[in-house]
Amino acid sequence: MKGSASSVVEDYVAQLPPRSFVTAADIDRPRGPVDTALFRMCRAGKLLRVRKGLYWKGTTTRFGMTRPKAEEVAIRVAGPGSGPSGVAAAHWLGLTTQVPATFTTAVPIRAPNPWGSVRFTERSLGRRLRGLRPTEVAIVEVLRAGPSVVEKDWSHVAKVACDLVEDGEVRLDLIGEQVHEEHHIATRDRWTELLEATPALSRMLSE
Repeated sequence: MKGSASSVVEDYVAQLPPRSFVTAADIDRPRGPVDTALFRMCRAGKLLRVRKGLYWKGTTTRFGMTRPKAEEVAIRVAGPGSGPSGVAAAHWLGLTTQVPATFTTAVPIRAPNPWGSVRFTERSLGRRLRGLRPTEVAIVEVLRAGPSVVEKDWSHVAKVACDLVEDGEVRLDLIGEQVHEEHHIATRDRWTELLEATPALSRMLSE
């Protein structure tokens, strides 16, 4: 990229679609000038500062910049191998209509500081090493939380998992590997029970 840091940052942000995150590390220029340029764009209403080093390009309205959803911030801050936990996981999978007031995120690293209604809880590093997607993490976390976070019959968890496998959204073998590595005994037990009670799920796992 040629030009001053300010012009490079402006051009970079202009090319991003709405609902995009931006960090100084995304831009190939010295950190100091880039941070200054991003700060100025925030003051001009072209970006929204989410937290230190993280910015958001939303849609500009007459009321200002649209804000990111709690889950978008949570997954971005937590990074690969992270996903919703507890009621947030059940809601993510469509297993409850309850919208949690606090979006709890399971992270395979040291838990970051909270942000607004987002909270983080530390989990196994294996989730990051396996590259689990947020939806795959959500399944593991629902197994951990148990029936208390699910509105329908507990067996519906297996149906949702099967549908997600058929849609190509989750990889059952990686979920199985991760579950067997989890230290939470009830997580492993509930997974085994679902496999035994759901031949379709068990067959998918063996394929």
